[in-house]
Amino acid sequence: MKEYEKIGTGAVLVTDGPLKYIEFESLNKYRDILTHFMSTRHGGVSSGECSTLNLGLSRNDDRNNVIENFRIICNATAVEMESLVLTNQVHGTKVCRVDERDMGKGLTRESDLKGTDGLITTAPGVTMVTFHADCSPVFLFEPSVKAAALLHSGWKGTLADIVTNAINEMKKIPGFDAGRVETVIGPSIGFCCFEVDEDVYRLFRGKYGNDSFYCRVSDRKWKIDLKGVIKERMAEAGVDTGKIHDSGICTKCRSDLFFSYRGDMGRTGSMAAFMQIRR
Repeated sequence: MKEYEKIGTGAVLVTDGPLKYIEFESLNKYRDILTHFMSTRHGGVSSGECSTLNLGLSRNDDRNNVIENFRIICNATAVEMESLVLTNQVHGTKVCRVDERDMGKGLTRESDLKGTDGLITTAPGVTMVTFHADCSPVFLFEPSVKAAALLHSGWKGTLADIVTNAINEMKKIPGFDAGRVETVIGPSIGFCCFEVDEDVYRLFRGKYGNDSFYCRVSDRKWKIDLKGVIKERMAEAGVDTGKIHDSGICTKCRSDLFFSYRGDMGRTGSMAAFMQIRR
């Protein structure tokens, strides 16, 4: 029997035996037409630094373990493995629109979705997948036209504004209204832990001047609020601020529950975020 525990802000930790994954209350309102969740590091078969639910095919893990981990979480969430479409992430801003012709790409067959950090779909039954180990998973859903997007927004993608790029692509969908979009920023590194050198700080400060995004740590070290930048970009793109939700969970602080590139000193696995418009 599954157990449910509220964590962070509007996030729900689902425990199904050894398996643990995250859902979001604001998106669960649409559970009759939308499936979404994000994995944790618990419930799989991987060992060592990828223990146990690593879903990253590029990590230090056996491919058979990763495939079995996908099978475990897909079975628990009633998602068909054959429906998955995986990103080929490069920390950029490229967002691709996908449909049933793309199912299986990156997992069960070769993918031509190269250099892609975000996916958009209006096709029922297509499950979009992005990978994370501190970088922000960004879920976007416009319920009236049943359009969904899932993004991988690391610091480089946040700086280059993948969120605005994705929303601009979604605006090409007939009937789409950014003001109706429900958004969630899933577990990812927080303002508390994202520390950078002066050069990265200057890049952000030159583009996003809001003082509240920055905190000096030392003469040449700064902390940056990546989630704050993402939320501001959403609002600038037309998303209702009342529909912008931040899970409030830092993956580095909660490296007991999540893989964290910084918390695990680079020796780690990957979580995955999943999103599907139901058939």
